[in-house]
Amino acid sequence: MVGSLSAGLLLADEAGAHLPSVDDFLPPEILFQGTPFAINRIILIRIVATIVLLVVLGVTAKRAKLIPGRWQGVVEYGLDFVRDKVVYDVMGEARGKRYVPMITTLFFTIFIFNLCGIIPGMNMAANATVVMPLVFAVWTLIQYWIAATSCSPPVCRGRSISCWLRSTCLSC
Repeated sequence: MVGSLSAGLLLADEAGAHLPSVDDFLPPEILFQGTPFAINRIILIRIVATIVLLVVLGVTAKRAKLIPGRWQGVVEYGLDFVRDKVVYDVMGEARGKRYVPMITTLFFTIFIFNLCGIIPGMNMAANATVVMPLVFAVWTLIQYWIAATSCSPPVCRGRSISCWLRSTCLSC
């Protein structure tokens, strides 16, 4: 085993290291090549997954009944799971009510996008590039800032985040 490892390292050293570029990680463009609106396989999977998610939730909401059927029951179970077991268990009901829509959106979007990675024909998670996690992180950061400034002292209410930081950090 050690001999094969050292032989492999020797071959890699003789051939020179092949460092991957960004293009090695991104699939080629399949629609609108050469334009700012170029669509590769990952973006196409995102578009399809988003449309499927919106159609499923929209049709379920449109056909909602007082006594739910099987499909409505499954969707309501998913929504109740996120609300009760994720948000309320972590944040409490009083503080969590404000964040249920955002966290539910994040949960189902990430769930569906990652589910695309195991569907035959797609075989690639829609979160495969850094863009979607970055968008989710920026959205969460903005919500965090909004929550921080809304709970700030009355002196800083309506002002910038720097006022809140100064009043919080200098009071310690």
